[in-house]
Amino acid sequence: MRRKFRMAVAAFLCGILSQAVAAGPDARSAVRLKVSVFNDATIAQTVLNAAKARAEAVFGAAGLSLTWLDCGVPGLWHTELGCQDVAFPTHLSVRLVAGRKAVSEDTFGQSYLNERGEGNYANVYLAQLSSSRAAQQIGEGDLLGLVVVHELGHLLLGRDSHSSEGLMRARWEATELRVAAKGNLLFTKSEAERMRVRYLSATAFDRVKISASGK
Repeated sequence: MRRKFRMAVAAFLCGILSQAVAAGPDARSAVRLKVSVFNDATIAQTVLNAAKARAEAVFGAAGLSLTWLDCGVPGLWHTELGCQDVAFPTHLSVRLVAGRKAVSEDTFGQSYLNERGEGNYANVYLAQLSSSRAAQQIGEGDLLGLVVVHELGHLLLGRDSHSSEGLMRARWEATELRVAAKGNLLFTKSEAERMRVRYLSATAFDRVKISASGK
């Protein structure tokens, strides 16, 4: 029975991914990502709006539709939005942290992955951002949006997802900062495709499990 289930899963996944590749760019509309943003640091709404716009633009360029849930601030959480209903890979969570709680001064954020390279949660550290060289060259909202996207990228790409250049570089140098200031710091084509394939694989596998359970 278990062998038949594995064969059914493999066949279903192959079918889903083959259809996505054949469909080309139009298939990207199936990749819909939701992110809950918890504003522990009580960042101003204008900054959050700019971060949201930047994050949506970067994911849009990669072919992913992003829905940003503003889950509120401590004591005023928006529980009606379903912010706690996280589930890899369709609904992820980012917490904007006040104070210096990162592992190093140049660590803007952290994402948390399990042994399978999957995870739903990430932190962004506002104290490190505000005192960084990047903050002197990029608007506060745009910088926050890019860091949020970077951490979500780790969740969507899995382990070993740092790049030698661009948005997913471990440390942004002068080149990345200049590109970011122009609004052009994006995922590479290979990163975008990898996220899309991984997303579709995970969601297809979930559908197979639901179907096999008879629900």
